[in-house]
Amino acid sequence: MPMNPEHHHRNLQAVGLIAAAAPSEQLLNPSDTSTGRPTVVTLCGSTAFWNELAEANFRETAAGRVVLAPGIDMKKAHPLWAEPAAAEQLKLALDALHRWKIRACDEVLIVNVDGYVGDSTRAEIAYAHQLGRPVRYTEPVGHAVILDRPGLDPVRIGPYEHEGRAEEIAAGLRRQLHYTSHVEGTVITVGAFRPDLDHLAPQVPRDPYALAEAMDNDPGGDGTGHNFPDLYARLCAQEPAEYASNLWRRACSAYDYLHADPVDE
Repeated sequence: MPMNPEHHHRNLQAVGLIAAAAPSEQLLNPSDTSTGRPTVVTLCGSTAFWNELAEANFRETAAGRVVLAPGIDMKKAHPLWAEPAAAEQLKLALDALHRWKIRACDEVLIVNVDGYVGDSTRAEIAYAHQLGRPVRYTEPVGHAVILDRPGLDPVRIGPYEHEGRAEEIAAGLRRQLHYTSHVEGTVITVGAFRPDLDHLAPQVPRDPYALAEAMDNDPGGDGTGHNFPDLYARLCAQEPAEYASNLWRRACSAYDYLHADPVDE
């Protein structure tokens, strides 16, 4: 079918504009590091926060950055995804497209309203880190205590709202290294909380019965120190020594009570 003359004219105009553009006006190339090239940032976050994504887009653009953002909110009805099969196919295509946006950018900005980061966003954060893209957040994500253990995966504990509290826990765990079996060469530091990674809860329960129930999920020591920090080490790092000792005794009594054989009637 012959092209509409008006459309043909518009296409020629577009080609002419691109060909005549100065280098700084050419389409952005992620590998271009020339002076004056604006930073490209990709927004990630739940489309439930569509207004917040739009606000982040506004602020990043006003700051002189090129913004790549989700372009479709599938939580709103539309003929394109009215059919379940079409909706599923489109969702997969949009997920893949957003991965390309992460690949094409210099950095990633997570819109984490009230600290919320969903499964899809966690996967995108992991992908960004895998590619070496810096990740920022619109709201603070807190701090984590990180145990790097030679030959084993790191252990992360958090999040802690205040860095000072994370430092206190880290210092307490370092003290426990002198009393508890651990992997030789373990280094304990404080870093950023990573929503895409698994973390132990920031606090051990202070209720004796809750602590007793947590004991069921605490791996027993095998002499190798691979289970450091266990529940007791974390409790001692969290609480003053006398309080921790008394609480642990009460929790052990509660554990025995909860696991006692039922009395025959």
